[in-house]
Amino acid sequence: MKMYTLREWLAEGEKLFGTKDFLKWEFVCVNCETIQTGQDLIDAGVGKKEVEHYLGFSCIGRFNKDKGCDWTLDGLFQIHKAKVILPDSYSRPVFEFAKKDK
Repeated sequence: MKMYTLREWLAEGEKLFGTKDFLKWEFVCVNCETIQTGQDLIDAGVGKKEVEHYLGFSCIGRFNKDKGCDWTLDGLFQIHKAKVILPDSYSRPVFEFAKKDK
């Protein structure tokens, strides 16, 4: 299991995608392997204030039945491979970053 501090996770996203704008970062659903971004979630109807909660945590298929699946990391089965340790010591499961070809 890959464990990141919040600072490490943010730095990794910025390094991989060349921007601090997490809406442009790509994540891979652990169940169906659909690659998705925050902008994809917004386009599927997730409000801009709610995107941060779902990004890298719930598959786009929960919001757009034509893409992905309905997986979320809040369920019974724990098949994720990465977690972010938040400042309050709570660890949150996350989808892995999609790898950018450089």
